[in-house]
Amino acid sequence: MLSVDLSSAIAEIKKRSAKTVLLQLPEGLKTRNIEIAEKLEKKTGATIFLSIDPCFGACGLAEQQAKQIGADLIVHLGHSQFYAPEIPTVFVPLEYELGNKKIKKLAGNCSVLLKKNSLKKISLCTTIQYLRFLDFLKKEFEKKGFSAEIAKGKNVEAGQVLGCNYSGVSKNSDAIVFFGDGLFHPVGISFSSKKLVFTMNPLSGETKELSGEKEFFLRKRFALIEKAMDAKKIGILISSKKGQFGLGKALELKEMIEKHHKQAFLFTGDLIKPDYLLGIDADAFVCTGCPRIAIDDASAFKKPLLNPSELKIVLGEKKIEDYEIEEFFG
Repeated sequence: MLSVDLSSAIAEIKKRSAKTVLLQLPEGLKTRNIEIAEKLEKKTGATIFLSIDPCFGACGLAEQQAKQIGADLIVHLGHSQFYAPEIPTVFVPLEYELGNKKIKKLAGNCSVLLKKNSLKKISLCTTIQYLRFLDFLKKEFEKKGFSAEIAKGKNVEAGQVLGCNYSGVSKNSDAIVFFGDGLFHPVGISFSSKKLVFTMNPLSGETKELSGEKEFFLRKRFALIEKAMDAKKIGILISSKKGQFGLGKALELKEMIEKHHKQAFLFTGDLIKPDYLLGIDADAFVCTGCPRIAIDDASAFKKPLLNPSELKIVLGEKKIEDYEIEEFFG
């Protein structure tokens, strides 16, 4: 279960004597937005506005909304700071409540897999929801004879990874151990590090080595790349979210596309959704915003939606063996 500690938000509201506060929550917590708003109002007396726009990361801070309502403060739940905001913002982490017994069992199962592959030096990483468990895991693996490192990355906490930032993974390890749920982050780590990646999922209790999932992911992406090879008109999508805005990258891609005698068109919008692209006379699209847009929702788009590195493969600027998932460090 996700634990929400509002003490830091309450303290910051009181410290600033904030009268108007904008509350921004991730999609998975929208069912609790009224409960959280009630607590903040009761404890601080501030007027709380709740943003109903989709929120998938701190790269999409609702600063424009905050300006429009005259907010003194943004309370952003579930993500760590991605860039320096213009509006005062308090970032409230969400953490899972996990018992040590469950974590020890996962570490034991993972240790068996690591020893089977003769791996001794590992890098531990996770997403922000599980960060507080990394030190405990480090001790557990060291008890079992492993050298475990929690690396400091760029613009992230030690051991923390984002969907577009894997700098919190050590390059000097024999293998990477990802503690968390979902496959997007560990698959991205696999391409970034070029090392074996092992996952420990505290929600499902499953521990495994990732090579099979990586190959399946590649087959799906290669099918889209192949489909885009014949594209004559390519739409370049630019997210207007401050933390994803990549105008320079978009203009570079336009120049590259036209160099290969294809047409390139620039599209910009705050939210990139499949139905927003319906009716556009393009053969394929490339997204310069969050790399997860093209990957997580690939099947929902009617035409191939690629990331910049995939477009380079389509245009022959890059070899398919050099496939990667873009990173962005801010």
